Amino acid sequence: MPATEIEPQDQPSAADPLRDTLLDAAARVFARQGYDGTRIQDIVQEAGLSTGAVYGRFRSKNQLLREAVITRSVPQVRFSATGVTKVADLIARMAAIHRPELSDGEALLLETYVTSRREPEVAAALAEAEGRWRDAVQGLVEAAQADGTVAEDVDIDAVLFLVRVMRLGLLLHRGSGLARPEQQAWESLLGRVVHSFGAPPES
Repeated sequence: MPATEIEPQDQPSAADPLRDTLLDAAARVFARQGYDGTRIQDIVQEAGLSTGAVYGRFRSKNQLLREAVITRSVPQVRFSATGVTKVADLIARMAAIHRPELSDGEALLLETYVTSRREPEVAAALAEAEGRWRDAVQGLVEAAQADGTVAEDVDIDAVLFLVRVMRLGLLLHRGSGLARPEQQAWESLLGRVVHSFGAPPES
């Protein structure tokens, strides 16, 4: 069975289902057209709603993108709930995804990184989304430290930064369509990298 990514998950709002419809539509449109190429009217048409439905819930395109990024570009559950129990599992899962097409959540995340250079509100959304991602992933590093596959003297923040940079780099490369190494060789190399996180054998 081919590897699949862990898709972002969000609990629908029972109090305002139209808000969720707008956020889903915004994620798709921003992913497809980019931030600068998106108008509120594009999101309205995608959602099949009126402009009033947007401005009754969001002050601006930036705020709509902010909420879409926070809730649609990162997992909203702990990774352990998906069968990924250690950081090595997460790295292996990321490495095994090699299809060129990006999901809406993945494309939205890349677009957010680019847009955050120019839009402070989007940068704040990215920071919050990454904070949620860190919360979802931190337990995997702690579990790996508990069983010795990540040594106790390895800094958790450094491991999480490496995983985040790998995730972003792999998304950029997949989206580019450029050639990549043979899959078995790539996974073997990453296996060595992950193995190096562990405590050295006792002499």
